[in-house]
Amino acid sequence: MDLENGVTRVLNSDYFGESKKGGLRMWNKKVYDLGGLALHAGLKVIPTAAGEKVVMIIGLSGTGKTTTTFTTQNGSLPVQDDFVALMPGGKVYGTENGCFAKTFSLDPDFEPNIYNAVTKPTAYLENVYQDEHGHVNFFEESYTQNGRAVFEMRDLERYRDPRDVGTVDVLLILNRNENIIPAVAKLDQEQAAAYFMLGETTGTSAGGAAEAGKFLRVPGTNPFFPLPHGLQGNRILELLDTHPIETYLLNTGRVGGPEGDERSKKVKIPHTSACVKAIVEGTITWTEDPDFGYLVAEEVPDFDDLELLQPRRLYERQGRMQEYRDIVERLKAERVARLREFPELDEAIVKVVG
Repeated sequence: MDLENGVTRVLNSDYFGESKKGGLRMWNKKVYDLGGLALHAGLKVIPTAAGEKVVMIIGLSGTGKTTTTFTTQNGSLPVQDDFVALMPGGKVYGTENGCFAKTFSLDPDFEPNIYNAVTKPTAYLENVYQDEHGHVNFFEESYTQNGRAVFEMRDLERYRDPRDVGTVDVLLILNRNENIIPAVAKLDQEQAAAYFMLGETTGTSAGGAAEAGKFLRVPGTNPFFPLPHGLQGNRILELLDTHPIETYLLNTGRVGGPEGDERSKKVKIPHTSACVKAIVEGTITWTEDPDFGYLVAEEVPDFDDLELLQPRRLYERQGRMQEYRDIVERLKAERVARLREFPELDEAIVKVVG
């Protein structure tokens, strides 16, 4: 990889995606040199009584980035699905006039916009099951769960051109966790930079078979950043200081244990959608979490389960508080150790997770 001359050399690979990956690495470098940061993110605009809110959604493959981008709140419009550039002052730029969507368990009741685009004749499907009659089945996983579809933005009923989008108001950091991470938490600037750098999630087949079921930490949820990763954390902190952007952590996985553990609860798509709607409308009541210092919700309109908002309550009800405390201490130690791996990272970002 020759960053100075903009050249990527690929040897002994038959993976066509290397063409896009090479371009993204160079684009990451260009955006960084211009004072911004390239983000593995979706982008949408949501109308509210106080005006449109521009929402950026970052997360690893399988965390629900595409779903959260295309799920509708107040007639929201998707803008981008994969990579955007955040610049000083909150200005944002898109990269693609299309979408590369995960298709496994795609349900028209929960994700009608994506479903309608994916089932048009103009869409390209990859690793999607098709029966002898030509009918596709997005829930069939005997071959793989990592089904994908490519479609143009114009295949959606409604969308917004990124050239017509204002400055970013809200940044959502997604993870798919399985224990004590709440469905939504509000972060201050240093916390935002820390959780951005941690990039925590439980891997799914959307990231490849090797990642499925494993707990991952990927800095900035961006595998294409070609410079020392600590620079990402410092830059996002600098950018948040140039423009007021409210930042939130969203758990799109479970609380209380993995799938199959009858004590656990799933954070469902309607739960996340209710959180997003309430965030942009400013209708969440917050209280400080005593263990991690971020704000957790006391009440979210149209959200009916307080234990998903405050996982401590679930562990208390089930008599699992020692387990809860052990997880708290483990996460704090692991997070500090992880951030210490990036010598360039501002010390204020490291301290906030300890």
